[in-house]
Amino acid sequence: MNESDTDYEFYVGTATHLEGASLAIDGTARIDGKIVGKVAVKHLIVGPGGVVQGDISGETAKVEGTVEDSLTLTGKLTVCSSGRIRGKIQYGSIETMEGAKLVGEISTDWGASTETNFVSDRLESFTSSVGVEQEQTADD
Repeated sequence: MNESDTDYEFYVGTATHLEGASLAIDGTARIDGKIVGKVAVKHLIVGPGGVVQGDISGETAKVEGTVEDSLTLTGKLTVCSSGRIRGKIQYGSIETMEGAKLVGEISTDWGASTETNFVSDRLESFTSSVGVEQEQTADD
């Protein structure tokens, strides 16, 4: 562990494999090894060789390695060029670098009521215009 590693409340080294964990970390966690389980953390950093599998929740995350299953964040998700995320992904804001891979159900906290109204209004407008065109064609 180098000097910068002491800035983390929780650290998993490259030679570490932790399975069946249920962790609650009030601070920053850096994962360079592998964790399989449930992780609740304020700030998550998954290093280039790091793997986190399970239900992950928190404020922010920077992913250089691999995250699988579910990732729920209230703040910013940063996915670096070597980052890979697969599963259900929810975030407040997102930054992805060229080469990043995200696969699965991806959503933000945009606001369900606004999105539903937007889709509903557009669908209603489209349906109305199609109905008018069909009536005009039938009358001709």
